[in-house]
Amino acid sequence: MFLFGMGALVPTSARACVAPNCMVGVRFPLPEDGGVVPANVPGLVTVPPLLENVDPTTVRLLLPDGTQVPATVTAGAHQTQVLVPDAPLEPGTTYRIEAKGVCQFQPTQTESVTFTAGPARPLPTTTGTLTADTPGQDIFNVYGDSSCGTRQVNGNFTVLRFTPSPELLPFLPWVHWTVEVDGEPWSYAKHSGLTSTGEENLELRRYENNRQLLFLFTFCDYVGCADSYQRPPIDSLPPGRHRATLKATLEHADLTLPPVSVDFELGCAAQVTSAGTHWGSGCADGGTEVDGGPVNEEPLPEPVDAKKGCTQAGGGLTVLSLLATLRLWSGRSSRRAKN
Repeated sequence: MFLFGMGALVPTSARACVAPNCMVGVRFPLPEDGGVVPANVPGLVTVPPLLENVDPTTVRLLLPDGTQVPATVTAGAHQTQVLVPDAPLEPGTTYRIEAKGVCQFQPTQTESVTFTAGPARPLPTTTGTLTADTPGQDIFNVYGDSSCGTRQVNGNFTVLRFTPSPELLPFLPWVHWTVEVDGEPWSYAKHSGLTSTGEENLELRRYENNRQLLFLFTFCDYVGCADSYQRPPIDSLPPGRHRATLKATLEHADLTLPPVSVDFELGCAAQVTSAGTHWGSGCADGGTEVDGGPVNEEPLPEPVDAKKGCTQAGGGLTVLSLLATLRLWSGRSSRRAKN
């Protein structure tokens, strides 16, 4: 019974950011500040509620008098539903798109938004330009683990700066994005993930298990073995030179937008402690952790096998420590009973 209860003390390796299902409801990507929708938009996207999906039978496009516009609804990227009108939209006409999310643990209501159609625009053939800031080293928040971006680490980083091409701007809300580094996936952003100024819309992906799209980094001296279970469960880039590639995909458009790339370099500078932070006591292999919390003055337990380093210390270490304590307590009790 005691061992069963002790399991609650073992940290779990949560991979998803903790947030209630449907905390964010159905979303309809549209132009910023009430801008018009091109009459020839390839498809109108419906983004599902957080961690859930959309009932495709409820996705409809309506005229002001309630008349349903003939259209086809098909699946899109990132579990979206995409409404494709049978004919181009009528410029100057106001439309209402509506849909209902499917939430496992709570009832949902139909949500909707209105927009006005504008003239048809040429489909984009270019993406834009991409640059990288001069790298810097500091303490920053890490997205992509169960802390929802509240964990802070020390590292070296750069920020990608993207400028959308003029011909892409009218269709930007219906574009989804991926970033690769050296040909390997780094992060993604859903529809409307980038604003018209090329900045990432963090509010839309705050509760997702996903790195920031345009923030590239390497960790520097960040792990204390005794607290290794708190380490962000995502990999960073190794120090050195890299190439970042941004890819844009216009939903349901029969075209391929050219990717844009930029080279950058990351490297850890000498460790410098900052006010308000606390460095952990570290590992046998030299790691440390910045946690921004109070200093724990009590001695930390030694790792089970120092040769294995930080990556092997975690929930198992906590269990072994508790078992050792239990055996010691039991032995002392037995000796006292004999005396």
